[in-house]
Amino acid sequence: MKKSIELLKKILKSKVQGKVKGIYIGDPWQIPDSQMPCLILNPNRTETNIIDNQRDSHNHFIDISLVIDARQFLDATPLSMVGTNFLMETMENEKSDGTIDPNSLLGVLRDNLDMETNRFIQNVSGIDYTVRRRTEQLITLEAVMHIQIQYFINR
Repeated sequence: MKKSIELLKKILKSKVQGKVKGIYIGDPWQIPDSQMPCLILNPNRTETNIIDNQRDSHNHFIDISLVIDARQFLDATPLSMVGTNFLMETMENEKSDGTIDPNSLLGVLRDNLDMETNRFIQNVSGIDYTVRRRTEQLITLEAVMHIQIQYFINR
């Protein structure tokens, strides 16, 4: 899992500079204002499947969260959904022809399905949007992308 997350961080870091201020491995729960918007790469689970007597398939399920401070948008016009628009555009923006914007996080992952020799982004199973109270003072808007990374190993 650790190697998959490190490779994922490397891929995303080069593309999100200027859009996010911090990238965390694991959810820190309390995020400093100075580090938002941020990405959180959260390990979810690992599955190991036996292929045959010599090989195994390892699947790492990882959540990629894009987190912004909702407090900055409380006075915004309700019809504009500024924070939600930022999340949608950064996470999964579409171009005018309906194709995935290669600069969105989804586009970056789609362009890097082959992470390195024998390690692949196998699936993006969904993106969830939510409002979350992290502390008494901190309310965040979050988009969480669920991905699966797979690799094969000889035993």
